[in-house]
Amino acid sequence: MANIDIGSIFKSIEEQSKALAQKLFKQYTTQAMNDVKDFLQKCKDDLKRWIEELARGEMKKDEFEDLVKGQADLAEMHALKQAGLAAVQIDTFTNGVLDIIASAAFAAIP
Repeated sequence: MANIDIGSIFKSIEEQSKALAQKLFKQYTTQAMNDVKDFLQKCKDDLKRWIEELARGEMKKDEFEDLVKGQADLAEMHALKQAGLAAVQIDTFTNGVLDIIASAAFAAIP
């Protein structure tokens, strides 16, 4: 199995999420990033395990994507809700972050 740098994957997720937040929310980027960091902290252990299983070939890409998308309930986005943003905007951002997570993991696995 290739050596997977989980820290690098999480850094990539944060960088791409920040770019998405800047595009979607502009002045609420800080709140969005706080929410992303909270979310990643909550699901860090699961993501790490799933990425390792994916790298070992024990899980297919579509299974990984399904598991990641299943984490949407943990992505509560409290700071964005407190900022008064519409649920549709928050859902768009959440779905974008989940897609970023899957893409970052796939990109890190040779």
